[in-house]
Amino acid sequence: MPNPLIRTAARLGLCVITAIAVCPLAPASASADGSHNLVVPRDYPTIQAAVNAADPGDRITVQPGIYREQVVIGKYVSITGSGDRKTTIQAPQTLTPGDDGGTSIVEIHDGASVALSRLAVSGPGSGTCDNGALGSGIRVLGGAHLDLDHAAVTHITDTPAAPCFRSANAILIGDVPTGTGSATIHNTKITDYQGAGVVVLNEGSTATIENTTVTGHPKLSTDGIEFVAGGVGRVTRSTVSDNQCREPDPGCGPDFFNEFQHAGIVADTPGTVVQHNRLVGNQVGIYVAGGGIDIGHNDIQRSSYVGIALQDGSFTVRKDRIRGGVHGVAVVAASVDTHAVLDGVRITQTSGAPVETFECCGFTATATVNP
Repeated sequence: MPNPLIRTAARLGLCVITAIAVCPLAPASASADGSHNLVVPRDYPTIQAAVNAADPGDRITVQPGIYREQVVIGKYVSITGSGDRKTTIQAPQTLTPGDDGGTSIVEIHDGASVALSRLAVSGPGSGTCDNGALGSGIRVLGGAHLDLDHAAVTHITDTPAAPCFRSANAILIGDVPTGTGSATIHNTKITDYQGAGVVVLNEGSTATIENTTVTGHPKLSTDGIEFVAGGVGRVTRSTVSDNQCREPDPGCGPDFFNEFQHAGIVADTPGTVVQHNRLVGNQVGIYVAGGGIDIGHNDIQRSSYVGIALQDGSFTVRKDRIRGGVHGVAVVAASVDTHAVLDGVRITQTSGAPVETFECCGFTATATVNP
């Protein structure tokens, strides 16, 4: 595969955090296990100040407000807001590059294990494709782990939003050529990103994504979830929608051999599991390459091109339901002979053949359809 929003503080009675914040300080409270609960802005004016003061295992509670800051975490802490519509970590005017030179609103690194819940991480960034671009909303690298639950990651774009290569991914896990990260993402809304919703990158990087909504940008070409370059994981019971080829994107189109396709879920690593998801309105619902990927029981609707594309390997697809699109399943042979077994896959309302093969360079593509 050629492969804003500041609410009136006086009206809401909130402390809106900027580069300079004046909020009362109070001592943090200790729990029976010796850990502390640090409250922002009661105890510390910013989330970063609380992180800096925290001991490993401490909890940070963030009261309602918009906290315009960049947060870098290298220790075991939990950060809990008051709800993803009440507590927001907002991209500041200027972002400082992180460990790998990229910029993010929240960076988790140095082997830290961090739980984020009941808050939103939001852009847009103030940079452009050429200067100060926003690399990601949340960045996980250096062997760190993220547990993200009941949260939102939104408006992860530059200003203006534009198609910058590998820019403004909502959540980026792992690094190339070296470096890993891991994440569990539950009950989270990921929307309006410029690049991809979740990228799991490099061998050793993993992610489990469940009960999560991933929705692409209305004007830019995006992918929903990517497991690439050895990144592996599970996507289950999630909804991934509106990831399409959109103008301007001259390299994008339906030709598997000469153009790029954008997809709801992309995977090229054996062991990845894609089951019981709903994929709606993507160019390709699920695009996998290399074989060894567990696909089944997905509901795929209104793909503008293909429901499932299977490239360069051996595949078994079980009991997916595909409705609409040009083809339900595409079997693509570009570098090796490719064979797909479709076991109980139901395909309806396609404008072209329900199952189609595409061959290049002397390699063969075949499909076996079982009822």
